[in-house]
Amino acid sequence: MKLKLNGNILVLVAVLLWSLVGLMIKSVDAAPIWIMIIRSLSAGLFLSPYIFKEKIYPMKKVALAGFFMAVFLLCVTITTQIANSAMAVAMQYTAPMYIIAYGFYINKRVDRNKMIVLLSILIGIVFIVINSLQNSNPFAIFTGILIGLAFVFYSYSLQGVTEGNPLGIVALVNLISFAFYVVVLLIKPASPPTNIGDIIIMTLSGVFISGISYAFYGAGLRLISIDRAMMICLLEPILNPIWVFLFRGEAPTIITIIGVGFIMLGATYDIITSKNSVKQIE
Repeated sequence: MKLKLNGNILVLVAVLLWSLVGLMIKSVDAAPIWIMIIRSLSAGLFLSPYIFKEKIYPMKKVALAGFFMAVFLLCVTITTQIANSAMAVAMQYTAPMYIIAYGFYINKRVDRNKMIVLLSILIGIVFIVINSLQNSNPFAIFTGILIGLAFVFYSYSLQGVTEGNPLGIVALVNLISFAFYVVVLLIKPASPPTNIGDIIIMTLSGVFISGISYAFYGAGLRLISIDRAMMICLLEPILNPIWVFLFRGEAPTIITIIGVGFIMLGATYDIITSKNSVKQIE
């Protein structure tokens, strides 16, 4: 019981750190590409000693994970800046919709529970799209959709990495993302941040949000089940806009809240029904 409680606390600490991303992005005056360059570099360097703990293999999958993580985080940053933090973090949880739709196409069979998840998330996306169009942010729709898609491909790529220290893999993914951002910056230059305070905030976010948080999460997963950890992770899209509202005074619109609600409802239902399916198989 004590071990399970400790595991819950460790995962909760990780989620609390992740939920600070929106506040960090809203608190600094910097182009999205520079936010990600500083954040990914500081996280990669902080965790770099773990790269050499164990051989990481296959590198092709790590490179793909790094690329898709770079796209995912850059889109989260852009969406947070031009729309709101609630939309940005909620669109990550649209990932099951794409997986379910692909499963329907491949298997030629429609599962009732999966259809409920798909429709719930789709309704949530429709509300968010309506809100973005009303607020003249059509590009946020594009970056928002990319968040979910990139997260799917990142997850599949990461699953293919069969060997290596988990924190070493996270470090390598961050460094590959950093290299991607540098290439993007060379193609489309952006003015670097000049405020020392902003640079410190971005650096610390890399160390804590992209670095230390994964250490807490990894340690917690050794003590509790993955479905329990996923349920705790659902606090992130709730806490993220709360921090932004409390410290920056920015509140999501009612339409966005409704959209996020449908997406989270679908994600929660997917976790619960998937857990029950596993129990029946066992």
